[in-house]
Amino acid sequence: MVFDQKLCLQHRRRALIWLGVLCLGLGLDASSNTLSAQEGDVTGIVRDSLNNETLPNAVVFLVGERFRTLTDEFGRFTLVNVPVGEYTLRVEYLGYLPIELETTGDSATPLAVLMTPDAFELEGVTVETSTDIIQPTDEISVIKLSPRKLATLPSLGETDIFRTLQLLPGVSGTNDASSGLFIRGGTPDENLVLLDGMTVYHVDHFFGVFSAFNADAIKDVRLFKGGFPAQYGGRTSSVVEMIGKAGDNEDFNMSAGMNLLSARAVTEVPLGGKGSWLVSARRSYTDVIRTGLYNSIFNTLEGEEEEEPQPTRPGGRGGGPGGRGGFGNFQQQAIQPDFFFYDLNSKLSYSPTDSDVIALSVYAGEDKLDESSLGSEITTPNGQTRLTPDRVDVSDWGNRGASGRWSRAWGSRFTSDALVAYSEYFSEAALDVASTRFSRGFREDNEVTDLTVRLDNTWRPFQASDIGFGFQFTDTDVAYSFQRLQGDSVRGGLDLGGTGALLSGYAQHRWLPSDRFDVTVGVRTSSYDQTEKLYWEPRTSLHFRITDQVQLKGAWGRYYQFVKRIENEDVLEGSRDFWVLAGERLDPLFAEHRIVGASWEDDDYLFDIEAYQKDLNGVSQFSTRSRRRPGQALSDLFFSGTGEAHGIEFLAQKKRGRLTGWISYTLADVDYELEGFNDGNPFPASHDQQHEFKTVASYQAGPWTLSSTWVYGSGRPYTIPEAQYPIELLDGRMLSYIHVGEKNSRRLPAYHRLDMAATRRFESDQFFYELNLSLFNAYGRNNIWYRQFDLDELPMIVTDVKTLGFTPSIGLRVGLR
Repeated sequence: MVFDQKLCLQHRRRALIWLGVLCLGLGLDASSNTLSAQEGDVTGIVRDSLNNETLPNAVVFLVGERFRTLTDEFGRFTLVNVPVGEYTLRVEYLGYLPIELETTGDSATPLAVLMTPDAFELEGVTVETSTDIIQPTDEISVIKLSPRKLATLPSLGETDIFRTLQLLPGVSGTNDASSGLFIRGGTPDENLVLLDGMTVYHVDHFFGVFSAFNADAIKDVRLFKGGFPAQYGGRTSSVVEMIGKAGDNEDFNMSAGMNLLSARAVTEVPLGGKGSWLVSARRSYTDVIRTGLYNSIFNTLEGEEEEEPQPTRPGGRGGGPGGRGGFGNFQQQAIQPDFFFYDLNSKLSYSPTDSDVIALSVYAGEDKLDESSLGSEITTPNGQTRLTPDRVDVSDWGNRGASGRWSRAWGSRFTSDALVAYSEYFSEAALDVASTRFSRGFREDNEVTDLTVRLDNTWRPFQASDIGFGFQFTDTDVAYSFQRLQGDSVRGGLDLGGTGALLSGYAQHRWLPSDRFDVTVGVRTSSYDQTEKLYWEPRTSLHFRITDQVQLKGAWGRYYQFVKRIENEDVLEGSRDFWVLAGERLDPLFAEHRIVGASWEDDDYLFDIEAYQKDLNGVSQFSTRSRRRPGQALSDLFFSGTGEAHGIEFLAQKKRGRLTGWISYTLADVDYELEGFNDGNPFPASHDQQHEFKTVASYQAGPWTLSSTWVYGSGRPYTIPEAQYPIELLDGRMLSYIHVGEKNSRRLPAYHRLDMAATRRFESDQFFYELNLSLFNAYGRNNIWYRQFDLDELPMIVTDVKTLGFTPSIGLRVGLR
């Protein structure tokens, strides 16, 4: 976004008005609250009764009263200005039995609230009181997820947080080759993914088949699908906030599991009752043992190979960690690829005093692939003998990060959280194909490093006010290089890089004038050194409970993003997305959210509807389809413009009982319009999907849990090449030109898939055992992943590349009770 001086003054005036609204709400609240000696604060901490793990984002309220709050990341809560008297305190947390305690408004001792999981053992008898895996909250577009219950859902062997999020309304669930979240028309890079405060830039393993997070190490997950508050910034679509497990601070615990792809283990070590240390590790053994499941997945990702060293055809999967292909595949001897992935989580949590918590977290995840091979003699179908070229084909990608946090309660009403976090994403790929006749290949490297310092403060001056304010400094360094090689020469490439410093501050006020209405008003402002501009991001949301069951909600906000992943629309080499910084060449991405919704809910059922609209500016794409002359700089092939996304989401959920689950439907579309691209005409985004219908069901049959998921999605768009012909240049050289049709003017067939699973838990005196059997794509639907086009033949040959077919898997988890 480019702002002139007049526009900057307008934004400053709007920000002052917004800050005035914040102060007005606080003043009204202060005038309506007269402090009295007959009032007090109710404070406490919420823990798991089995392992003493603190429970964040639990709902805490006084039954029949207007006093209501959420626990913070460390399980602490405060209800302020409670009149002295007898009350029933109720605490609710997803996956746990609600608990009620008697309390008064003047208790000087913090309450210790111990909650019991909804499947537990009492005097040798396992009691099942099932609740669902997800929980929509009173906040608009916010859904909680219970990681500990994910093991009962169908999977490809790995319990997967992000694959479960893809089953929610508004989140695309039809891409088998990506764990990234396409939310309400946004792309995965537009999501702020936080793990214990550190930013994660790449979220999957095995080319997108699994997410990069071990669910055994995650305690709490919240998804903000849009309209998120001012404390979050730097992204324009959504927020995924994950809090890692801290471990048992009283008893040693450990568990381990394995499936047909990997093995994992978790260890929890107490630290003298003051803290705990948790270590979780997962590694595939696919470089040692190649199971049938591994071969099925890898062969699907690998696709068909071509005889000649030709680039992947338009519509291909693309290169880099988001997909296979990229430069092209060549007929070889039978290649045994060397592939493995791993991830490691470690978290140390320590409370030196009742008011302080210190937490240190480390995360590392990496994928390595080596498909190198030596040339060999092969016999062609017509009986000729040929020598295939030598091939070096290696790639490596992943994330590393660490965070340190100090949380201090300065009293019952004021807390501070100080955070220092470092995050690194890396992707390296190299291909060399050499024979006696030719030598060609490419080199590609992309790296993002992120250093963040953050301070968040929460102040509760009155029972109807929650005030948050703080600042964040982020230093981001991005480097990207791509070189196309022929022999010893570099025949073209792209080299981008830069460092950006972002300083942000925010303030927000949540005001509850009555027990049926609350409104949150906030503003975030950011100074970005690459553009030397100030960006204002006002935001607001409201919630109105008409009756005990019916509520209305809405949100509006403005959002900016300064680091983004660019889609490479090279029709010869497929998509190779890469991260870049906004700056002189590319404007920051901007989005404006408008959301309205309504819901009906009782103890057993929930019906929810939300409608949204997002206006986008600064949408960017890189494409060589407009490269009209040889030697034209690749840096000239960036295109920017606007976009619009809107849709309606429906959710019907059964929350309790032996049978739980949900049904969802999404009607949506997202369109882009880029200057100088596609003849200036708007076009559907590559992830546009008009209809998506999903069902999730889980049934408790004694010791067995039976579950199923079904996903239907209308066809995604794709671009088709129309012709290829040679052009003679002025110097006599020939250039092969491919004429491409209108961008994303065709649609693939509809996608649908049924998955099923059965989970059985066994227990002995000292151990528990959990067995999971899953069927992926149970009825073997041949969904089309993408289409390849061969223009060397007339008429053009079109090949449908299919996704994974019917695939069974099995997993086992063992642990101490």
